[in-house]
Amino acid sequence: MRNIYRLTCLLLLLGLSTLSAREPVTGDSPDSAVHVTIIYDNYQADPNLETDWGFACLVKYQDQQLLFDAGRKADLYKQNVALLHIDPKEIPTLFISHEHGDHTAGIPWITEVNPSIKCYLPATFEAKLRTTDQLPPNSKGVSEPTHMYGPFYSTGDNFEAFKEQGLVVKIKTGGVLITGCGHPGVVEMVTVAKNKLGIEIHTVIGGLHLMRTPGEKIDQISDALKKMGVKQICPTHCTGDKSIALLKEAFGEGYISGGTGKEIIIQDF
Repeated sequence: MRNIYRLTCLLLLLGLSTLSAREPVTGDSPDSAVHVTIIYDNYQADPNLETDWGFACLVKYQDQQLLFDAGRKADLYKQNVALLHIDPKEIPTLFISHEHGDHTAGIPWITEVNPSIKCYLPATFEAKLRTTDQLPPNSKGVSEPTHMYGPFYSTGDNFEAFKEQGLVVKIKTGGVLITGCGHPGVVEMVTVAKNKLGIEIHTVIGGLHLMRTPGEKIDQISDALKKMGVKQICPTHCTGDKSIALLKEAFGEGYISGGTGKEIIIQDF
């Protein structure tokens, strides 16, 4: 709580919105908060949950929720879902960031237990699954930046570097961007959210694929994100230990640690 108080005071002094991400989990957060629970990650937050290379999370905002990505091993994904008391049958939407196997293994199980779930896939991945007769029922390919429903938007997968979509959650204070690996580049994805969706991102969560990125480049990325209004960042999965350390230093109290079992609560004041 002391860190949250200091961050709130700093934002007030700077004339910025008083948003904050709380960790650990508390039971008294208002319904207006965004909750991101990490189901699958190669870092660990909860010792009761196993880790593995990959990413997946549950996203909740007010009365809306969706599953984001599905990990690398279906059995491990199922195990962590059960331990976190998540019921896929109650969740209307599955959002897949990209086609890599460390983000897609749980798809068959999810669609089996919830055949009516709506699957939002990158358009390129949707086309590939269709040709191999593996496309889940009730699927939609997304190419361009678009509003899906409620507070949820997609950046689309129309990036030059790599065909991956990011999830944007629009709240009163701006937006939260969630990335699977961030292959297109996190700056590029934040730019699309701002220029194409009209949503200014203040929080970024997920893999950023910066494992082999030089330190000078990480500094440039941090500066660019902050100039665009990003105040909080949770770099995990494929970001890389050294890059995570540099991002932690750059964002200070705006840094949020990741890991399997972690629940990130972003207040929407």
